[in-house]
Amino acid sequence: KVEAKAGLTILQAAREAGVDIPSLCALEHLPSYGACRLCVVEVDGIRGFPTSCTTPVEEGMVIRTDTAEVRTLRQEVLKLLLSEHPASCLFCGEQDECKDFQGTIRKVGVTTGCRYCPNDSLCELQDITQKVGLTETSYPVYYRNFPVEKEDPFYDRDYNLCILCGRCVRVCNEIRLNGTLSFKQRGKQTTIGPAFARTHLEAGCEFCGACVAVCPTGALSAKVSKWSGKPDEIVETTCPYCPTGCTLDLKVKGGEVVDVSADYDSPTEHGLICVKGRFAIPEYVLSPDRLATPTVLGPEGYDLIDWDGALDLAAEKLKEAGAKGSCVVVSPDLSNEDLFAAQRFAREVIGTEAILSPLLYDLGGDLRAFVDLVLTSEPIDSVGNAKGILSIGLDTTYGFTPLGIAVKKAARKDAALMTIDDGECNLDFLSEEAFHSDPEKWPEYLDGIMKSMSSNGKKGKVPSSFFKKGERNVAIVGPGAIFSKKRKEIFEHVLSMRNDLGWKVIVCHPYTNLLGMLAMGAFPGLMPGSIKSDGVLKFKDPGAIVDLKAKFKVGYFIGEVPSEAMPQLDYIIYQNALPAPEGVKPNLNLPASLFTETPGTTINFEGRILSFNKASEPFADSRADWWIMSGIAGRIKKGALKYSSLAGIQSEIKKAVPGFEGKDKKVPRKKVVMEGKAAEKAISRKTTVEAPASFRGVPLHDHVAGMKAIEERRHK
Repeated sequence: KVEAKAGLTILQAAREAGVDIPSLCALEHLPSYGACRLCVVEVDGIRGFPTSCTTPVEEGMVIRTDTAEVRTLRQEVLKLLLSEHPASCLFCGEQDECKDFQGTIRKVGVTTGCRYCPNDSLCELQDITQKVGLTETSYPVYYRNFPVEKEDPFYDRDYNLCILCGRCVRVCNEIRLNGTLSFKQRGKQTTIGPAFARTHLEAGCEFCGACVAVCPTGALSAKVSKWSGKPDEIVETTCPYCPTGCTLDLKVKGGEVVDVSADYDSPTEHGLICVKGRFAIPEYVLSPDRLATPTVLGPEGYDLIDWDGALDLAAEKLKEAGAKGSCVVVSPDLSNEDLFAAQRFAREVIGTEAILSPLLYDLGGDLRAFVDLVLTSEPIDSVGNAKGILSIGLDTTYGFTPLGIAVKKAARKDAALMTIDDGECNLDFLSEEAFHSDPEKWPEYLDGIMKSMSSNGKKGKVPSSFFKKGERNVAIVGPGAIFSKKRKEIFEHVLSMRNDLGWKVIVCHPYTNLLGMLAMGAFPGLMPGSIKSDGVLKFKDPGAIVDLKAKFKVGYFIGEVPSEAMPQLDYIIYQNALPAPEGVKPNLNLPASLFTETPGTTINFEGRILSFNKASEPFADSRADWWIMSGIAGRIKKGALKYSSLAGIQSEIKKAVPGFEGKDKKVPRKKVVMEGKAAEKAISRKTTVEAPASFRGVPLHDHVAGMKAIEERRHK
């Protein structure tokens, strides 16, 4: 006897009870479909063989899952499915020997089957065949001879291996809400793909990889990991590419990260990761361009130098420059531990408050309003019960996709969606109003919205009935707004909507660990723990403490890339994983390990503390950022910053930062009070919504082939 909750299907109840019923089309996060017919069962009182994935349980049901008739029917169904799929790899008498000795490497005249299938040892058909007890097929295999589709980035498509289970179509349409995939043609020529013979790029594919993840065969395979085989281990970590902080499962083979999958149990994004998290990690961390060993710039180029020599040289240059002649430039992509160590290095070792970062130059005098909005940014789930949603300068095709999907779900339900952008965006097709104009006009639209909601009844540039006062309205501020010339006015309007009209606000910015920078004190004049236990942040405007236009003798760049807008420097110490962009020649290169190679933590936009877990050994002779800082510090000031492990840094952080107690804890955040004179306007760092996605200052498309294809498409 089995007890089951009302509303479950027979298949769901069986799985909860540990009863195995074969199935191909049924997935945990998708509604019942009943396409593959492999999950048929016998139920007393019901004619025929109902599919267990579509039949709800009832009180007193008598269900038989493994009778002779059921087994025979399942075998016949599977034979039909295999009539258009190479089956030699499933019924091979030499299979066991082949696994040990690879004595029989190829069975058919095409690159399918056994070791020539990208899904070998991972194929669900292999498991299903064994469960059903099928040892041969009586139907001739019809090979459809489709060419393998390789023109799109990230993954190949071999529809000769496709069994038309529909999983990819359903996950694209029902989970990702993107609608790129559909069934095409009929009969023997039926395939899956974008309609009207478009490529995936042309059809607006997000390249989230959900279709690849659910494919039960080798029809869809990631280009980078196509021939990697079954991973040796899977390591859970956090995506470092944006403040969402998606949970990722890193697949490790031979000591290298070869692939990535989503975690549908993640509390933040529920497995709805974007292209960067899904496909851009293996190529980035395994890039042949990685800095392998310290180098120093000489008369004829870069010369190799060992770590002792490199650390001695860095310490010598910083010591010569002194407190007034040195600056430390940190990346918002660094871990909390590295940021904490960096601010200690600057203050205690060098004696300077010149702790600089890209956002000081990106935002300038608008920093206070921006940080105020960030500190009160709402979680993604707040979109779910919104009645009105305003999207300003946001396209979620290749980033912030968990939020984009939440917006799509709300709009499909009953929320009124309005988009404001400088061109078409992926949220337009579900919006009731879509305004496309130069960002110069965006403040006028926001002013119109506020007037339409005011009690005096005056109308602006939007219908007075669109957003209603007293209802739950959410404003989303995207990169297009953050980096527009009118951001000051946009920020002022959004703050007024939040403070005066009760709007909820979500900010989508590119600074991955911005909350970590604030909490760890990696800002001029901002000490660790400045976000108090009541969630209030008080600090002076950085422009009142450091001259952002000053010239320094030595700049120590930690996980960041020098740019034209940053201070003029006589000597550059460049600590990063990949080389500086063309045209920038650091005097000293210090190879740093990445988040897959050294553990640490980050704080996502919700204030949640998340972990980076080590999945592989550091590349070549690279070292952790905190290790390098500690080595330089000890040479400048004896005994300074004497860190031997990450635990030592974390124990210091716990004492200094309220709420920093471990994974999934939250750092309090409510509002910001900034004192002192306003900084000057941003010093033109050429950071716009069109800027390519980057990590530690290095554009992803320089090292990830698929991201390059996306960038080329975006700029056509």
